[in-house]
Amino acid sequence: METRHERPEYVTRFNKPVNTEIKYISGKWYLYERASLYDPQTRSSRKVSGKLLGSITEKGFVPRKLKAEDMLAIEVKEYGASRYFGTHSPEIIAGLKEFFPSLWREIYATALMRLLYGKEFSRVGLHYECSFLSETLPGLSLSPGAMTPLLRRLGMDRGAIKGFLSSFCRERERFVLIDGHRILSSSRGVDNAAPGYDSKCRYQPQVNLIYMFSLGNGSSYPEYYKQYMGSIPDVSAFCDIIAESETEGRETTVVADKGFGSDGNFEALENSNLKYIIPLKRGNLYVKDAIPASQAGYDTAFIYQGRNVFAKTFGACEPAPTVHLFLDSWLLDSETADLITRAGKKNDDIGLRARKENRRRERNLGRLSDGELAGLVPCSVTGMLGSRPGAGTLCLRTNRTDLNSEQVYCIYKQRQAIEQFFKTYDDTLGYDDSYMHNDYSLEAWFFINHICMMMGVEAIQVIARAGKAKEYSLKDLVATLRKVKAVKVGKKWYVSKTTRHVDALCEKLGIKLEDGELTP
Repeated sequence: METRHERPEYVTRFNKPVNTEIKYISGKWYLYERASLYDPQTRSSRKVSGKLLGSITEKGFVPRKLKAEDMLAIEVKEYGASRYFGTHSPEIIAGLKEFFPSLWREIYATALMRLLYGKEFSRVGLHYECSFLSETLPGLSLSPGAMTPLLRRLGMDRGAIKGFLSSFCRERERFVLIDGHRILSSSRGVDNAAPGYDSKCRYQPQVNLIYMFSLGNGSSYPEYYKQYMGSIPDVSAFCDIIAESETEGRETTVVADKGFGSDGNFEALENSNLKYIIPLKRGNLYVKDAIPASQAGYDTAFIYQGRNVFAKTFGACEPAPTVHLFLDSWLLDSETADLITRAGKKNDDIGLRARKENRRRERNLGRLSDGELAGLVPCSVTGMLGSRPGAGTLCLRTNRTDLNSEQVYCIYKQRQAIEQFFKTYDDTLGYDDSYMHNDYSLEAWFFINHICMMMGVEAIQVIARAGKAKEYSLKDLVATLRKVKAVKVGKKWYVSKTTRHVDALCEKLGIKLEDGELTP
């Protein structure tokens, strides 16, 4: 028996796990499972030894070799990616619990699986079963047959969706970015799918998705959205989403692109007591014939991301709006180089046509009239440059008289984050077209996409804050963390050994994943 033998030092210093016991058998030390079983006859608990776990040697613990029946008990599930996004989504989960108390588990699991594995709803159930999320949120029905009624039920509750979106709108003074995005949809059951033009010049049935982003700390966060008929232009939907999101009356500054710069929208913003920063088209009445001929004609200058920017302010007094005119030296050089390149190609083409016509005339085969041939004269590059006094300029209209020109410029330039958002929306996650068959399922599709994007944008910002945006993308983060597995041996779950690539990413991004035994 074990009690008759003195334990050597390597056994006494062994860190015995909970619910185990050490036994001495035939000159060797072994580790066994141990449990307590209640005995109704003695009305007390008694010790019950379980199966052998391994032996304790001078070199450390040696697990026992697995038998065939043990191999059948081993189960492996994805752990790293689902665990990472789960720990970084407490506000999302809390919001879903509040507004969707009976559906929050299914909504969250569906969004997470689509973020990790792709947009197909038909495979959500399969991915869920293979993820450790099925241990932390067990018993969810996410099969293809269950997904259709789930989407319909979710899409019918626009009130709860609005409540969730509004809960992420900040009450304090803030800046809100607004932009539109077109989603293709060929379904005849979707009322908002109507032919319309998008930025890619696709005249197809589409839905106009208007998004609001909250701006802060050099980044933007998706906050509120609403879908409109594809034939409705962005400017017409502007005032409606402002009213529905209850942005009216708040200390909010709206930052939009030049597509929203209509007289009606400016009037609506003024009537709603909203502040705004919105660009105007080149050649607008505020700065027409007033653009300085040289950099010396501007009021001030500053450096923005290593670029020289010159600024001139018009009408800086109430009630007239303030208009800031900016000359970006980098943009001017870029547009000038593009103009020179295009002019050179045009002149080359003109010269080639003239030489061909002259060779044909030598053989009495001319095709052009004398007037047409005389018109083949190279254009003047300097003349073309002189005809564009607004080259390299940006004009911003605002009623924030408390901000100077540099502050207005820097705030507007943060709209670049929206481009990254929609690039992720379309290219990374593949949400540029919808295959939903009715309005309810489409509304649910948009909402689940929004949840995916909330988690995805947070991850992108983690990468950016670590200074690794050029080294890692959202796809890289997901693909790498999915390599971390949870392994179940018997009744216990353990984190598998990670590779050096996983360790490198976690170290660079400051990600800490659990190791050892897991508790679902």
